Amino acid sequence: MSLFQNPPGAQRDYVSPRKYSIDLTANVATEIWNYPQGESILSPFCGSIYEDAPLNYLIDHAFVNGTLPPPQYAQLLGLDALGESIFYYQYPTTGCNTAYNSIPIHLESTKFPTVGPQALNLSTRGLVSTDDNVLIGGFIISGTDPKTLVLRALGPSLSAFGVSNVLRDPVLRVYNSSGALIATNDNWQWDPNHSIVVSNGLAPSNLLEAATGQTLEPGAYTVVVTGTDPTPGIALVELYDLSPLSNSTLGNMSTRGSVGTGDNILINGFIVGDVGSSTVVVRAIGPSLASYGVSGVLSDPTLDIYDSTGTVIASNDNWQDNINSVDVQKLGLAPPNALESALVLHLPAGAYTAIVRGAGDGTGVGLAEVYTIP
Repeated sequence: MSLFQNPPGAQRDYVSPRKYSIDLTANVATEIWNYPQGESILSPFCGSIYEDAPLNYLIDHAFVNGTLPPPQYAQLLGLDALGESIFYYQYPTTGCNTAYNSIPIHLESTKFPTVGPQALNLSTRGLVSTDDNVLIGGFIISGTDPKTLVLRALGPSLSAFGVSNVLRDPVLRVYNSSGALIATNDNWQWDPNHSIVVSNGLAPSNLLEAATGQTLEPGAYTVVVTGTDPTPGIALVELYDLSPLSNSTLGNMSTRGSVGTGDNILINGFIVGDVGSSTVVVRAIGPSLASYGVSGVLSDPTLDIYDSTGTVIASNDNWQDNINSVDVQKLGLAPPNALESALVLHLPAGAYTAIVRGAGDGTGVGLAEVYTIP
């Protein structure tokens, strides 16, 4: 990997990081990738590029505007496997006195304050059976840009975390707002976009588990997790946002599933990141699902929110009993039934878990929802 201004035979007045395939027998280097960045970066010397993982690049423009009067800068740019910027950082420099070579760092572990607070991924664990008792996830993409996502349905690998009665062979289906099937997957390696799953470190550990990489236009979508046979089992449905810097956001994420007791409760996880704090409304819905034709609904859902240390930070049984019930109403998110639960939370960046149970060990179909509030 190298970075310089004018390679032999080229007349460039801008910097373009390039990747080469080298044939040591024929002594030939062939350019196979470049990133001119709009032909806007002038740096006469001092720069490098490092490939952290396949198609993940850290680019160091060490002396920008070097032939022009000050100010001059050092710039660091990170690109993910989709060619999108993970971060972009610039600071003043003189010559190459503060930056020179990119060093081997892992971009997936690097955090820069470029992403505003938003829910970045959602996961829900629940019991998958048949008919109304499958696991159904819903999400809305709001904004103007398409959003690239990875959706996963896990079952067998949950055994490694002490979960019993796991779903043996999960199947994942994605529907758009008109109810049309737009993607389906049984075993993740069969997905046409499985390279996106792998390059982002999201390949399931079991070949029977499902995953798909999708770039979706703004709109409402539904994810349904079933099994290849009617034998019930616990599964995990997950959504990962691979394009948090796009002009689109995930505004509403929900999962409907069977709520039982013990391991068979509905467990919803979400991440607020990367910096600052975010306001979310979390709801647990049960009785009002009956009006949508759902049978065997959870009659009185309860809601508990845990932080990453496993500490309960908020709880609610009936939403009108919560101190922030007025705010829930003002936001237009008051549950239809007084027995349903809702919480308004102002959360710092981090990982959180919402657990939906039935009051008095009640059972039935429930819905867990997370709304991000601008």
